[in-house]
Amino acid sequence: MKKYVTILKQFLRFKKPDNLKVVAYCILTAATFWFFSALNKEYDASVKYPVEWVFDEESFIVVEEMPEDIQINVSGLGWNLLRANSGFGLPPLNLKLTDPTTNHSLPGSYFANQVAEALDELQLNYIIEDSLLFNIDYRITQSFPIYIDSLGIDLDDGYRIISPISFDTKLVEIEGPRKILAEMPKDTFWVQVIETNIDGYFDNEIPIQIEYPGLMKVKPQTVNVVFNVAKFINQKVELPIQYTNTEDLKNIFVKDSLITVHYLIQEDFKDSLSKDSLIVIADFDSINQADSTLTLSLQSKVKYVIDPYFNFPQVKVYYNE
Repeated sequence: MKKYVTILKQFLRFKKPDNLKVVAYCILTAATFWFFSALNKEYDASVKYPVEWVFDEESFIVVEEMPEDIQINVSGLGWNLLRANSGFGLPPLNLKLTDPTTNHSLPGSYFANQVAEALDELQLNYIIEDSLLFNIDYRITQSFPIYIDSLGIDLDDGYRIISPISFDTKLVEIEGPRKILAEMPKDTFWVQVIETNIDGYFDNEIPIQIEYPGLMKVKPQTVNVVFNVAKFINQKVELPIQYTNTEDLKNIFVKDSLITVHYLIQEDFKDSLSKDSLIVIADFDSINQADSTLTLSLQSKVKYVIDPYFNFPQVKVYYNE
């Protein structure tokens, strides 16, 4: 080897371009000769053999990615091994599965003869992989009820939903693997309204999200969601307390006759509320004997008033001595 290196160094000392071309040509010729000579010798090598799975795809569905090839060890001329490793001259191995749900693997002995027969100019030594693993399940369609996530709807500040939330699809059909669908809870499909800061009438198509989008098909793919919103503002009003069941009261009296009520009112109706729209009631039949109080309750006759409350929801009851 040292001898060849010395010769090469001597050639590289030549300054003339023509001499350098000769050196390059000689090296290229030698390398080509060596390459072709090497390809005419026998070798052992590992080769990827392509696999094509054959089964009823209308009745079954692939759950996990299927193997695309198998590793085999073969013997043959370098030319043939080079072609095999490049993917030429190897027809795909057809692996037919009648019912792929009964078994999730194929041993190497199952297809060894097929591979050996398909190798034209190569000799099969052995199958490197013990078996091919796969995961295929029955393809089924199952219906699930749709729910709207009303608590997750993002409204603009001060806005509330003032109508029922309606949607045009009550059921969704999911096509996918039987085992996965069987394990999915019935309340899986909560439709999320993805719009934010909603401040007006809402009528949109919402996409139905599924956990395994690459594995399942959903029908329909969207649901139309409709509802209305309105802005509410804070207000307060002082109202008389109406006492009930006051008959036959002896030595009992109250000092409070008015109470301040805080509430939210729809902005469009802020000037429409009359005092008789809200009624404050204190029932003497519900006296709390422990602290001598009456709990106040509020009755509203209008739908555009929400969340009423009292700062002090009880009134004190006094007894004459």
